[in-house]
Amino acid sequence: MDTMEEVKKILAKRVDISDLTLDSSLTDLGLDSLDLVEIMLEIEETLGIEFDNEEIAHLHSLKEVVDLIDAKKK
Repeated sequence: MDTMEEVKKILAKRVDISDLTLDSSLTDLGLDSLDLVEIMLEIEETLGIEFDNEEIAHLHSLKEVVDLIDAKKK
């Protein structure tokens, strides 16, 4: 499963992902900072990677989330 699909699976529990693209803004999806932290914690648990708070604070789009996960996977 590619990173986008993994993120979609996690996001689907919280938001409608029918129109989700890499350019989707996290705030346009209705996610606030607490939602983002919860999502990133679930991603950490699911994928076995870790993010620091500074990295999470700078995420604004789905592409940024996917790129950060891909960088951590390497």
